Amino acid sequence: MELQNPENERLADHEALYVPPATGQLAPQSFRFRFHGTGGALFFVIVKNMLLTLITLGLYMPWAKTARRKFVWSSIELHGQRLSYTGTGKELFKGYLKVAVAYLLFFGVPTLARRADARVGLVVQILASLAIALVLPYAIWWSRAYLLSRTHWRGVRFHLVGSATPYAKTWYKGLLLTIVTLGFYSPYLNNRLRQQMTTASQLGTQQFGYDGEGSALFRIWLKGFLLTIVTLGIYAFWMQASIQRYYVEHTTFDGARGRFTLTGGDFFVLFLGSVFGTALTLGIAFPWILSWTLRKVCDGISFEGTIDFDRIAASSALPAGAAGEGLADALGVDLGI
Repeated sequence: MELQNPENERLADHEALYVPPATGQLAPQSFRFRFHGTGGALFFVIVKNMLLTLITLGLYMPWAKTARRKFVWSSIELHGQRLSYTGTGKELFKGYLKVAVAYLLFFGVPTLARRADARVGLVVQILASLAIALVLPYAIWWSRAYLLSRTHWRGVRFHLVGSATPYAKTWYKGLLLTIVTLGFYSPYLNNRLRQQMTTASQLGTQQFGYDGEGSALFRIWLKGFLLTIVTLGIYAFWMQASIQRYYVEHTTFDGARGRFTLTGGDFFVLFLGSVFGTALTLGIAFPWILSWTLRKVCDGISFEGTIDFDRIAASSALPAGAAGEGLADALGVDLGI
């Protein structure tokens, strides 16, 4: 009688249960983020930036921002490939100069008008302030366009398609409705703005998707708002985690969907670590805290599903200009690290 090897039987059973994917069909995967930067390396980048900014009386700021981004981007890995940042301090500096000229006009003309006639100067000042408020959504869009156009993954550039005008129209209308509804429209506005920005974002020729709904986000916001009041602000961290989870898990790319595992407790710990760690060390621990935060956040985000990399080709779209980045900085709405 021939004896059967138990190990062979297990292998045979495994082979019988295994069904290979059909030809041309991609198997689902987990596309995970990882952060490899260290606090020590970031510390030297920050110290160098501070010294050169002081020595140059602030002129080095565009190069400092670029150096910081290059470090962070090159430390982030997605599915075995690092991001890269190709922006330069020179182009950012030129963008800042353009914005500086516009600022001189915005604030210089009202000043001259006030000296000539106080009432005329007041009207001109109001109009200038209104113009700055109106340009805010454009600054956000243009800043994101610049940031994406200088970010590469797997040798392919990200970019933002379309005009900023539809985004600005949504912003104006939504801001008015938010004021009229005493803030209750804000989740609908945020969801709509998220949808427009996300679906306009592309990696090469492949577009991102977003299928979140304002009504669902409103329920999350309302629950969080009420519980934040009841808990004297403590629940705000859990509300923010729920909102970010909703955003990420309703974002898609090709056949993959975002997944977010950070909890309100994680947000609370990150907040405490950041505040007390920075305060107790007089800011010296900031590079290590930032690295820890980025590592924690990257570990909590992934895309689950299938991505056909053969379908992603380089885009022929021209890179965005840097003036939008400078404008966003000047208005205090800078979106990048």
